[in-house]
Amino acid sequence: MPVRKRLSPQESRAQALSAARDLLREEGVQAITLKAVAGRIGRTHANLLHHFGSVADLHRALADQIAHEVATQITSSIGQMRRGEKRMRDVVEGMFDAFIEQRVGELIAWVVLTRQRESLAPIMDAIAEVIRDIRSPDDARPLDQATLGLVLFAIGDSLAGVEVAEACGLPRSAARDMATEQVLAVLAGKKVVGQA
Repeated sequence: MPVRKRLSPQESRAQALSAARDLLREEGVQAITLKAVAGRIGRTHANLLHHFGSVADLHRALADQIAHEVATQITSSIGQMRRGEKRMRDVVEGMFDAFIEQRVGELIAWVVLTRQRESLAPIMDAIAEVIRDIRSPDDARPLDQATLGLVLFAIGDSLAGVEVAEACGLPRSAARDMATEQVLAVLAGKKVVGQA
């Protein structure tokens, strides 16, 4: 029997999180169990329990990793937009695509439905970080409102955007069009639907 390479705690966690991400993409968040992840990386359930404590802690660590990667991507896109390299529509497209590819909406929905709301903390921290990173000292625009609308649009779109657009008789891109228009309106200080 081959001898398994001894990994540092950081390497073990990284390997487990990589396997958890693969499971998330391939089978959905319900497939991310300590047993399934351990089986993927050739470790024991006890080994993963040692590194994460519980499956909820594994979900939280995965949410943290994904949230910060997506936040970094969004902040980078906004920086490119400020330099004239991207339009707002490109930022919206990138965010919606990241939420779909990384299964962010599904991860958030699972955390909420399983009443593990404390696991949302990394995602909320990442959103707050985006607002801090993109706000310049002289910028009085309501970036928090623009971000709120954009994140909620992206979550909904990543969960059921195809089906809802089809039910409404609209193209798949309709939610992205609406999100772009709303963000531009909010940043321009214009009233949007539902705003007093």
